[in-house]
This record gives sequence, structure tokens and C-alpha cells, in this order.
Amino acid sequence: MNLLKIHFRIGDAAYCPTPLTGMGTTLAMVGAYLLAGELSRHDHHEDAFSAYEKRMRPFVEKVQKLPPGVPWLAHPKSKLGVSVVNTAASIVASRPFKMIGRLFSRKEKEVTKDEIELPAF
Repeated sequence: MNLLKIHFRIGDAAYCPTPLTGMGTTLAMVGAYLLAGELSRHDHHEDAFSAYEKRMRPFVEKVQKLPPGVPWLAHPKSKLGVSVVNTAASIVASRPFKMIGRLFSRKEKEVTKDEIELPAF
């Protein structure tokens, strides 16, 4: 009996966004929805995978794109860099900083705009 092994990844295993994006769960949920939908629409899994990739890839690339310097902030490589990041984190987490932030923040949270249009399967 011939068994076909299919190595196909979804979620963090496929898209691997940094935790700094805050989009890991979104990618996993959108990816699972689109994959299930494409599998239901196609007779052959290869066609479904291709359609899924075509629909999902632009969204994934947009989410994975980080502003310049962000990787360095998340993963400093020197003692000075670690010290700077730790000091900045301490300041941002401090009570006075939080109180000042509340003065300037909006009371209503903005709804995140979807960057991908999900079809009704």
C-alpha cells in the first residue's frame, strides 16, 4: 500500500510571525478557515493547497513585515542593548508612565481593520 505523506503547515509553524506583531492567533484562525474552505471547494487537495497559498500569502507577508529596528529591540545582542531594553521596559511599566498614558489615550478602543477579505464558503 502506497501512502502519500503530505507536509503542510498552518498556524505558527507556517507563518511564524514574531510575538511583536500580535497577529499569531489571527493568522492561525484565518489560515484554518481558508484552508478548510479551499479543501471543501476542490476535488483534489493539491488544487486546494494552491488556492489557499494564493489567497493567504499576501496577508502573511504583510503581517510578517516589521518596521526597521524592531528585531533589534526584541533581541538585543550586547549588554548595552539588553540594558537599554530593560530600562525602557521598566519606564513603560511604571505607575507614573501608565497614569500619563491614560490621560492621552482614547476611552473607546479602535476595532482592528481586517487586512484580508474572507469569503463565505
